[in-house]
Amino acid sequence: MRLRLRSLAALLLMKVPVAAHGGVAEDAVCVRNSSAQPYVFAAEVPGVDRKVARLAPGERLCASGGRPAAMGTVSVFEGLDALEGCSRLVPFGTTEEMKKYVDFDRCFWSSNS
Repeated sequence: MRLRLRSLAALLLMKVPVAAHGGVAEDAVCVRNSSAQPYVFAAEVPGVDRKVARLAPGERLCASGGRPAAMGTVSVFEGLDALEGCSRLVPFGTTEEMKKYVDFDRCFWSSNS
């Protein structure tokens, strides 16, 4: 039962704003873990919304409430207690994929590889 509740909580965290065409809503910024390992991710609409969750490979996290044509931030960390990680500015309405984690802001992202 405890595992089932934890899984349900994870699914609730993963609620993603979706546009009518099945993509990301134009006011949302999303990040997907495209690596083979779980990491802690954050998606942020500055001054409006910030979501943080541990994502397994293939999972996605979104924050919403931004102005279309503006930028949000996505980040990844090894764990909740990590001081360093990788961050990336991304336009709203997109999902940035983290392909490979490397310490000190040297991660491989879909927009730079």
